[in-house]
Amino acid sequence: MERLATVVPPIEDRSKYLRELAGGFEKGQIFLTALELDLFTLLETPRSVQEVAETLETLPHITNRFLDVLVGLHLLTPTDGKYETASDVAPFLVKDAPYAARYLNFATQSRKTWMQLAETMKTGPTEKATSHDHVYDQPCIDWMARGTLLGRLQGTVKHLQEFPEFHAAKKLVDLGGGHGLFGIAFAQENPDLEVVIFDKPDVTPMTQGYIDRYNMQARVTTMAGDYTRDDIGAGYDIAFEACSFGGRGDEALAFYRQVAAALKDNGLFFRLTFTLDDDRSGPLNPLIWDLKEQLTGHSHMHMKTTTELFTTLADAGFQQERTIDMTPWSNMETRLIVARKALGS
Repeated sequence: MERLATVVPPIEDRSKYLRELAGGFEKGQIFLTALELDLFTLLETPRSVQEVAETLETLPHITNRFLDVLVGLHLLTPTDGKYETASDVAPFLVKDAPYAARYLNFATQSRKTWMQLAETMKTGPTEKATSHDHVYDQPCIDWMARGTLLGRLQGTVKHLQEFPEFHAAKKLVDLGGGHGLFGIAFAQENPDLEVVIFDKPDVTPMTQGYIDRYNMQARVTTMAGDYTRDDIGAGYDIAFEACSFGGRGDEALAFYRQVAAALKDNGLFFRLTFTLDDDRSGPLNPLIWDLKEQLTGHSHMHMKTTTELFTTLADAGFQQERTIDMTPWSNMETRLIVARKALGS
């Protein structure tokens, strides 16, 4: 008779992982509800359970448990019988804080979509596809600039510097450059480089403000227009675009041809973007976003595998150069796609 104390488990116990998957819904609901209630802004100042319940008009005994869970999620800190937004997340969760995570609003708005997942899988989208109307005002541009400096810009510059062509480049265009910090950083690292920041007419005056702030007026300029339709200039050694383009297949091909026409032969095109693995097994967040687009009727992003993206680029006159994982530098699973303009294309 075998000794039970020494029995080797017949399989790996995956129940913890499955329980965490199922529990993710509960944790997500608690977090998103706190966002909807603007609780983290309220608790920028420590408050008691009673004070929170009175302000939110909620039941104290339920509010108490709600706050305790948020402590367990490391979003709140208990102090002398009161609760306060944890200091490490406050810059991202307090309303109007420097790094306030505006994109989390999309998560609260998407709950209905996910609750109807089974039905939509059978019937398809029930509502007309919509697009996110981004308002690129000064607060938004400033917020994007601050977020860029949390590592994404530094990592991008580091990887571009790995290419000899970057150091030899004389002219670069940053497409949809917004605040212009990428282009400014490129010019700082290559003293012979002239940079054009291309963006819409209502954005470029704000770009100019950043150019002036970093005293780069001599080598960094702006150009206004819609880069999917308007002339973006010519004679560039490098074209750069960071997460600003999400067009469909026909739009993408036209855009890439526009970029190819603006580059010199052998010029490099760097795209900081999201792609799926070729076997579509990851990365997880882009996979989820891709599913969401199918549920909503392709309203924002148009996800491709890395090979599919390079195939479209090839149709536009580019050759595949390199794919660089930018996840270590970002809070998202981004990749730096590098393509070279083919001779004579």
